[in-house]
Amino acid sequence: MTAADIAAPSAGSRKIRRLAIGVVLFLIVYAGAWFFAANQIETRLADFLTEKKASGSSAECDGMSVRGFPFRIGLFCDSVRLDNISRGASASFGALRSAAQAYRPGHAIIELDGPAEVRFSPGMTVSADWELLHASVQATLSGLDRTSLTYDKLAGTAMLPSFDDDAAPGDTHKFIFNAGHGEVHLRQNGADLDAALSVDQFDLKFDKGLSLLPLINASADMTFVDRANLMERGGWKPDALRGSKGEMRDLTLDLGNGMVTSASGPFTVNDQGLISGEFSVTMKNIEGWRQNLVKVFPDKDGTVMVNNIANMLTALADGKNEATVKLNVRDGIAFLAFFPIGELPQL
Repeated sequence: MTAADIAAPSAGSRKIRRLAIGVVLFLIVYAGAWFFAANQIETRLADFLTEKKASGSSAECDGMSVRGFPFRIGLFCDSVRLDNISRGASASFGALRSAAQAYRPGHAIIELDGPAEVRFSPGMTVSADWELLHASVQATLSGLDRTSLTYDKLAGTAMLPSFDDDAAPGDTHKFIFNAGHGEVHLRQNGADLDAALSVDQFDLKFDKGLSLLPLINASADMTFVDRANLMERGGWKPDALRGSKGEMRDLTLDLGNGMVTSASGPFTVNDQGLISGEFSVTMKNIEGWRQNLVKVFPDKDGTVMVNNIANMLTALADGKNEATVKLNVRDGIAFLAFFPIGELPQL
């Protein structure tokens, strides 16, 4: 071997050197792209929030920053505030944290801290806190393809204006609510929107009073026809479900001790937000429901209404403690046979 042979780099060493240079260049480009994307997120989001103020609504992200380098990217806020002047609504929350893999920015995980306070004019305030609240979103260029939200150990209060005939201006009712766990899932299914909701161990009571009902486990599974566009940017509005139709595949309320009611059937929502439909309803342990609902409606009219409905269900079931009936809803009024039994809220 000559001195020239020793001095000349081998083919293998040249390949290693080129690979090392390529890796360094890739890391430089990757880091530059990450920090450029982070800067764009901060800049464009700040511009977007500024533009929203001109339309009567605004959002604030205090202490905004983008973090997660090198493998993740996510938005962080020390606190979040939302305002909609035209609708007289506002909301404030604690810290927000989000994270997405750098190679898959459209799939993000979001965590939001309490406490939260939501106000609606006139005179409605909801305050809440929780142990954990997080969401998963899968986004496309046009909006969301699907999203899920879960929470654990939710607790809060609701102040609602009083609509009693003898109520003075400014009178309110205070409710206290708790839930062990809850979930909301939304997804596009072709042109339709699928929605599934559940809540476990839900408790509701008047201020300093007893629980209105035993702990409730509830779930709903439904589809809104031709409403997948609600998942697109700007698609969701307060009256977005008006003029729609859909299918309630299952709605279940479980109070324990065999007190289970389930319903399913097609429905429509008119331009005023009033629901119409025909539902198959099965109620188990009718007597148990009667005993608990008369505590919720203790006044004479309410007690008479509950007893009449329970007696009618028992008669339709030939004296049994379980009945399956058709419940017709017309423009927000629910009818059992020919008798109106309740009013559904507007959507």
